[in-house]
Amino acid sequence: MRKLPVLLILVGLGLIGWVGYDYSSSGEEIARFELAGEAGSTDLISLEPSSNSMRALLSVTYEIELFVGSATAFDYSIKMTGPGGLTVFTAEGQQRDKRDDNTPEYATKTSEQVIKTFAVPAPGEYLLGWRIVPDKAKITSRTISLRRNVVPLRIPYLIAGVACFGLGVLLLIRKRRRSI
Repeated sequence: MRKLPVLLILVGLGLIGWVGYDYSSSGEEIARFELAGEAGSTDLISLEPSSNSMRALLSVTYEIELFVGSATAFDYSIKMTGPGGLTVFTAEGQQRDKRDDNTPEYATKTSEQVIKTFAVPAPGEYLLGWRIVPDKAKITSRTISLRRNVVPLRIPYLIAGVACFGLGVLLLIRKRRRSI
């Protein structure tokens, strides 16, 4: 009977991991831009509505020195504009890092995050404008990639994964209380 909670936890973690991986890597990469400096814009890229749904991903590699608590590594702001100056999407955020007991004070990290899932409204030339400003980190590389024909987040599988994980943890806690 002790195997069931462990199995539920593993199934839950597997489902959660699969949904996350599928969400961030689905579709086909059609453009990758290596960014230099704190701000700028990419070359024009020709996009078609047949590529919908599309997803923009941001990858930033940085070095950070963490002492106690948390620190903001960098802030970002990204905007995609299309024909006639039409704004397709804007995204803003920041990467925060927290020092855990087991982590060194100085670390090299890579932050990979989905910026936005969006639809191309009309065929034409599109431009990505970006601003990535370091705060407590030294940024060593910045990349924005675009993927086409991506799948949406699979909410039912995510819920099932969280439920399996939660049930497994509850069963483990219940078993331990009974044995005490």
